[in-house]
Amino acid sequence: MLDLSDFEASNDTNYQYRRHRTSAITETVSPIANYPSKLRIYLTNASPFWQVRCFIKGKTYTKSLKTTHRRVAIAAAKDFFHRMVANIYGSTIVERPDKELLFKDLVQPALAIEEARASRGELSALGLTILRNRLYKTVLPYFGETAIAKLGYNEIADFIHKLSTQNCSPTTIQQYLVATRKVMNHAYANNLIRHVPKFPSVKIQSQARGSFTLVEYKTLARTAKQQIGNHIDELNKTQVKRGRFAVVGYTLITNELQWVIRFMVNSFIRPSDLKNLQHQHVTVVRSEHTYLRLNLPESKKHDKPIVTLQGAVFVYEKLLEYHKKNKCSEPTDYLFMPSLKDRTHLLLYLGWQFMFIQRLANIEANAANGMNRTLYSLRHTAITFRLLYGGSIDLLTLARNARTSVEMVEKFYSSNLTSEMNIDLLQGKRKKT
Repeated sequence: MLDLSDFEASNDTNYQYRRHRTSAITETVSPIANYPSKLRIYLTNASPFWQVRCFIKGKTYTKSLKTTHRRVAIAAAKDFFHRMVANIYGSTIVERPDKELLFKDLVQPALAIEEARASRGELSALGLTILRNRLYKTVLPYFGETAIAKLGYNEIADFIHKLSTQNCSPTTIQQYLVATRKVMNHAYANNLIRHVPKFPSVKIQSQARGSFTLVEYKTLARTAKQQIGNHIDELNKTQVKRGRFAVVGYTLITNELQWVIRFMVNSFIRPSDLKNLQHQHVTVVRSEHTYLRLNLPESKKHDKPIVTLQGAVFVYEKLLEYHKKNKCSEPTDYLFMPSLKDRTHLLLYLGWQFMFIQRLANIEANAANGMNRTLYSLRHTAITFRLLYGGSIDLLTLARNARTSVEMVEKFYSSNLTSEMNIDLLQGKRKKT
């Protein structure tokens, strides 16, 4: 006779199979949107870090993503997927039984070429990431099942129309077309199509970011100083509702915000430079003129030193004095928010604080030309002030020092200037010799 207790014991938790510590916690397993379902991130009981798992060509690949932030893990998982696919498939083109190549068959081979360019330094890592995102998020879902040989002017025009109905700007549409053309060029280079089809033209109306007037700049700096020690309470509540990472410590207005405002307007740097700028990059020069020499890491293919105005020296010395009290003045310490070792969200935090100060100062976020004014507008302000108040400074000197080109200065930075702003130069007379 059967002893039923033997079967009842199998339902007892003491007798159930125990999952290994490295096994995925079921409720944390998450697919990545717009990517193959075989790509997933998950947590385990063996590590606080997110893990990634992907099944490619009959084999499962896993890796620790070395982060506890889900959003950072998703970005790292995408990068892991692209690298694995590039390593496994290389630049080979998938052959189809029916011999008809589809657009999706050429996306990864085309990206492999761009990845090689990035490894040689011809393309930035950020540029490669942006290209991948555009292809996988928007271009591939639309053209993926289209035969590469049948993709022509009309199909691309329909794609543009769809993007237009989604309220994409002409600049955004043009960027998607660039990504599409890279795949088509790869097909042409491999003799898979007889020619690259003509692309419909998209006219781009370039508009410069707004800058601040002298009065607005002074008001921003003064308001930032007055708000030291205050929190952006409404922002804390909003981020908690959204389930975002802890931001309370970074919604506190500190001395650094007023110094960021003053430093950028006196140094011509980009906001992205704030993330990388360390004390070892700064040299105080005192000679006929007093200024800072900034040997910043390369940005946008520019690596020449930047020379600041004298006002930046005062800001840096105050900042250095402040950091010495907090033991954050070593050569490898950052100038701004040195306690934030992971610099990923630095500009996000500073951007929140800056917009808060703008609102308190009753300065509209939109300039006269309708463009938003953000941290980047401080760089525009620095260049605009030199054009207005810098005497007879030539554009080449200004452009090189600001790590940009004369064309960019004329097209974007000086586009907000009017003749009346330099009325004294227009009506000035040459000195008699």
